[in-house]
Amino acid sequence: MGILLFFMRLSIQISKTKVQISKRVHLFFLLCSLLFANAAFAQDNHAAAIPAPPIPLEMTFGNNRVQFIGVLNRPVSSDGKLSYFNLSTGMVDYSNTASETELVIVNNLTYALFGNIRATAGAEIHYKLGLVPQVGLQYFKANRTWLFLLNPNINLQPSKAISTIGIVEFKPAISKDLAFYSKAQILHVASLSEGTHARSALMLRAGITKGNFTVGLGANFDYYGPMKIEKYNVGLFTRLAL
Repeated sequence: MGILLFFMRLSIQISKTKVQISKRVHLFFLLCSLLFANAAFAQDNHAAAIPAPPIPLEMTFGNNRVQFIGVLNRPVSSDGKLSYFNLSTGMVDYSNTASETELVIVNNLTYALFGNIRATAGAEIHYKLGLVPQVGLQYFKANRTWLFLLNPNINLQPSKAISTIGIVEFKPAISKDLAFYSKAQILHVASLSEGTHARSALMLRAGITKGNFTVGLGANFDYYGPMKIEKYNVGLFTRLAL
């Protein structure tokens, strides 16, 4: 709980800084995530191949709105080089207000280049922008305790932008039947044509897992447009790993 409150205060402070400082902090976080991922998985270099991660479906019932998140990352070819990646996010308030309803579906094919780096190409279906073609890179690695995903993209339409998704999960075992679950997920979209902030978000989760089911506390901080208009959502989340 203390960790969650710390990140909530940190996010509010960051939202008040200038755009240039925010971008530097964002890039620093991404670089640190990659370095930390290599260190976290170094001990597993000689371990047996780990099966594909489960499909997590998550619902957050916050004080302002309900959010759904689903992630799918699955091989398409027999050699595992070609894969399909999907990240679906939806939000709606309790009055079902049309202007407060959001739905974004990222669909990408990924191809293994070297190590855990993959080339990506596909499209995002956006509730306001429509169809957004994109190309980029993806870093993904997971084991029983850690999961890292970093996916920077260049959005080609309707206007060029840099979009980055990052997910870090830490889920150590507490006992034979229970595990601690935590997640930090970021989104950052910057317009290349205007050089301004378009969209960003920080999502935090902390809870307890038993079997395939997780329950705990969640906090979302969403920022919109060049002025970084803030919307927050704090409440209970549930997660089912299929």
